[in-house]
Amino acid sequence: MALLKVSASGQVYDVELPNVKVTRDQAGGYYVHGRGHFIFFKDLDAAERKRRELELEGGFGGRLP
Repeated sequence: MALLKVSASGQVYDVELPNVKVTRDQAGGYYVHGRGHFIFFKDLDAAERKRRELELEGGFGGRLP
């Protein structure tokens, strides 16, 4: 079963994706989500930096059950 989080704008994000992803929120800003993460950034560059950091921390194979 997927763990879902809802942003202030009402957009739904899957927190348990096997890989970390950056998605633009309907109200503006960006969420980094997946592998148990749900982090908001105002700036796309900062969100992408965090996504790369998390991928390098955990490898690229996704989250283990």
